[in-house]
Amino acid sequence: MSAGPSGEGGEESNLIRPYALTGGRTRPSRADLTVTTQVVAVPVVGGADVDPEVELILALCARPLSVAEVASRSGFALGVVRILVADLADQGRVVVRSSDWERARPTRPRCVRFWSGSGSCRGGVDDR
Repeated sequence: MSAGPSGEGGEESNLIRPYALTGGRTRPSRADLTVTTQVVAVPVVGGADVDPEVELILALCARPLSVAEVASRSGFALGVVRILVADLADQGRVVVRSSDWERARPTRPRCVRFWSGSGSCRGGVDDR
C-alpha cells in the first residue's frame, strides 16, 4: 500500500512512522520516565537543526508537562514519546522530574519478598 499525496498510507504508514521516529527502538534509554514524569525543555541559544517531531515536543515542553500530556497533545503514541523524551534528556535538551511518590513506590521484587514474609515492601531503586 503506497502513501497518498498527503502522506497517509493507511495502516501500513501508521506502523512505519513510529518505527522511523524511534529508529526501531521499543524502549527508552531511561527507566525513570513514567506517564506522570514532568518534562520541561531547556532553553537553547541558537537554533539546532532538529526533526519536526522533536521540535514539536520541545515547543510543548516550554512549560512543564507530564509525559502523558506530551503524548496527548502531540498525537504521538506514548511509547514513541517516552523514547524521544529520553533521547532529549540524554542530550540535555529537556529536564525530567519524577514525583516523590513514583520514586517511593515499591518495586515488584520488594513486594514479592514482603508477601513471602522476608522483608519490607517500601524501598529504594536497587530492587528493580
